[in-house]
Amino acid sequence: MTGASSPAAVGAYLDALRTAPRRRRLATAGAIVAGLTVVLFHWLGFVLGGALVALAQPSLRRGLAAGLAFGVLAWLAFTLWLALMGDLALYVGMGQVLAVSTVLPLAGSLLGALARGVR
Repeated sequence: MTGASSPAAVGAYLDALRTAPRRRRLATAGAIVAGLTVVLFHWLGFVLGGALVALAQPSLRRGLAAGLAFGVLAWLAFTLWLALMGDLALYVGMGQVLAVSTVLPLAGSLLGALARGVR
């Protein structure tokens, strides 16, 4: 395969992206927006968002940290939405629902971030 979408071409593009700090920050911001948009429709957006933000990072460690940060950001956005709707107190008192809805974005985003280690 020698097309523009070959694995070697994608790898070269990602390497160039990772070495340019401004492009990396823009790609990370775009990945956050894309991931949060998909999360509005399906929970697999956590995995997608974690993978996208991690792929823009220069190392696996930073990719995993970025994936975890995406999960935290997604959870904070959810709790902010609940606070704006006036339901945050009810949410905090829900026990298992609180636990699952906190772990799901973190675990899903970390799972997606593992894509950074595939090469």
